[in-house]
Amino acid sequence: MRDATEDEEIERALQYLVHAFESSGDNPKPVILHSTRVGMDLYERGYEESVVVAGFLHDLIEDTDVTADEIRSWFGTAVADIVEAASFDPSIDEYLERHYDIYDSCFAVGRPAVLVKAADILDNSDYYGLADSDELAQQLLAKMAYFIEESEPYIGETDLYRDLTEKRPAVRERING
Repeated sequence: MRDATEDEEIERALQYLVHAFESSGDNPKPVILHSTRVGMDLYERGYEESVVVAGFLHDLIEDTDVTADEIRSWFGTAVADIVEAASFDPSIDEYLERHYDIYDSCFAVGRPAVLVKAADILDNSDYYGLADSDELAQQLLAKMAYFIEESEPYIGETDLYRDLTEKRPAVRERING
């Protein structure tokens, strides 16, 4: 049975997500659809409300004018801390370094942030085969491998981790042909 209070909070997160992208988002990828899939994946797996809400909101700091403080005021510290950890540091230019920094931030926050980042990677990995260069394709594989290896102590017993590790060979095959 669904929890009506939790569903109301998820609905509020979706409204906030859509409004943020309407007012300040300019990412060309289908971010609202991606964010919805990440949040719903976490919801359907039965994770706690703060993890699910953070899953819906995880790209806002990167892709809109929304700040961690705004998320904190709307959804609380737990959600804001997860979203902030899952967001890249704009001062880091090098692609892999930027992603390793995100992963390390998630590990520092702990299991909730690692769960959100795992669902994010799982959903994004469907698009890794569209990389526009061999270098980017190899970087995508490297960052996925790094995350899987380093996240195991945090989420290794979960279905989400299992799904991510099982998807890796298919992603590698799609990229390497």
